[in-house]
Amino acid sequence: MALILSGILLVALGLRVWSLGHGLPYSYNLDERAHFVPHAVAMTGGDLNPGYFINPPFLTYILALWLSIVHLGGVEQWFGGDPGAVWLAGRWIAVFFGVGTVAATYFAGRAWFDKRVGLVAAAVMAVAFLPVLYSKLVLNDGPGILPCALTLWASAVVLRTGSKKALLAGGAAVGIAASFKYSDGAIVISLVAAAFLSPLGFKQALKWLVFAGLIAVAAVIITNPYLFADWGTFTHDLNRQRKFASGDPLLGQPERNGWWYYVTSSRWALGVVPSLLAVIGGALLIVKGRRKEAIVLGSLIVLYWLYMGSQSRFYARWMLPLYPALAILAAYAISLVRQRVVFGVLVALLIVPTVIPTIRNAIVMGREDTRTQTRDWLVANVPKGTKVAFEPIAPTEWYGVTAGGGVDAPRGTQWARFNRSQDIIAELAKSYRGALRPANFQNYERTLTPALLDVYRREGVCWHVAGSTQYGRAQAEPHRAPEALKFYKALKEQADVAFKTSPVDGKLPRYQVDKSFNYIDSAYKRPGPEMIVYRLRNCG
Repeated sequence: MALILSGILLVALGLRVWSLGHGLPYSYNLDERAHFVPHAVAMTGGDLNPGYFINPPFLTYILALWLSIVHLGGVEQWFGGDPGAVWLAGRWIAVFFGVGTVAATYFAGRAWFDKRVGLVAAAVMAVAFLPVLYSKLVLNDGPGILPCALTLWASAVVLRTGSKKALLAGGAAVGIAASFKYSDGAIVISLVAAAFLSPLGFKQALKWLVFAGLIAVAAVIITNPYLFADWGTFTHDLNRQRKFASGDPLLGQPERNGWWYYVTSSRWALGVVPSLLAVIGGALLIVKGRRKEAIVLGSLIVLYWLYMGSQSRFYARWMLPLYPALAILAAYAISLVRQRVVFGVLVALLIVPTVIPTIRNAIVMGREDTRTQTRDWLVANVPKGTKVAFEPIAPTEWYGVTAGGGVDAPRGTQWARFNRSQDIIAELAKSYRGALRPANFQNYERTLTPALLDVYRREGVCWHVAGSTQYGRAQAEPHRAPEALKFYKALKEQADVAFKTSPVDGKLPRYQVDKSFNYIDSAYKRPGPEMIVYRLRNCG
């Protein structure tokens, strides 16, 4: 068993380090670029108050410590001179946690049922697409799965034995889970259900759950030491996060039913076979009379799914805390087959179709990004200082004079990036009120109007760089951005295509809030959006 587990962990490691340097020296993932690494780098300068609580700061502290160890002294200077190396170092933390999650899932599966279940569940987590992908990004989604898996282990021990130590350990794991990602704290559902169904009895369960809760709260406070010292910022950012999840659906997200979206997205995020087997495993628990296991695992999965699906915005990664539980249920369904050859065939039928998209995606991610190709063309063909209108499709460093340039790179940008002044906004708003929106990543498409092309010419802006992660949003929901479609129609009529590169060979898949950024669709041959450089006629 130890040899098999070692093999599974090696496979998990290999899949997670494959194409780990994707996109570098740029971090093209908007969330990765915006959140943890920049704050961790700043912390190494001495101020441990993140001043930012949209996400819990625990991962930021881990990264700050890790970067300080990897590059003894001068992390800020390191980030300034070689940001790509810092991003790569940070991604290794995600890899370590990802492999740790696979191991923790094994121990959880063994505690719930037996070693065979643990091994199969670990194998699923080792190769499933979304857990692997989020082990290649410096985000809290991947690392946060580890304490969720540990909570499941504690819940199984508590359910079986009524162990008070396991209950307290579970409280610590819940606190750590919430310290990575606020919503991951919902894993407490499994611990509470296990305690009340355990040999402890109601009163003892309630008493020790209170102690476990205190440990969980202590873990949150210890890992977020400025929670009270900077209470105003904490509550403000927490409210921002709540509003984001419950805000209006994002443009380009035609799906309106979160519950259905999470069910259907599991086909590619976890895999068709593991998802189906998880449902079968849950049903078999009931058929086999394993009521307690069914209640604990079922209540966790159903309640979390009901809550997250009720939000107006949804991403497949928000289901990651449930993946160890789903993998365990899938493994349980197979484990009931006692004939060794048949069992082996079923495991192969489970793992092989699940790992194929993960391998294909690793190959795609390892190729040059379309945004890097576009920047190289622009550097070679559009003189420095030229006025260019860029859609928000790349990080700030992308526009700099040095590829991937950190803060120590020469100041200034390669091109004069067009930004609407307040006078221009007021001018456009006279005929189109949408121009008043901020032209940021989420709202850019709804600011566009054909009248903007006249402004371009007047201001000497003769180049427009478009990306499908922007215009694809308007195409996906034309009724919500009709002016944007008119803008692109006018742009095609009034401009020549100077350069174009696509991540696919044929027709680009419809924009989708997850798939357009994770490249799981088999049509993708390289990462990045479709990029088009337009040159306005009769301009300049």
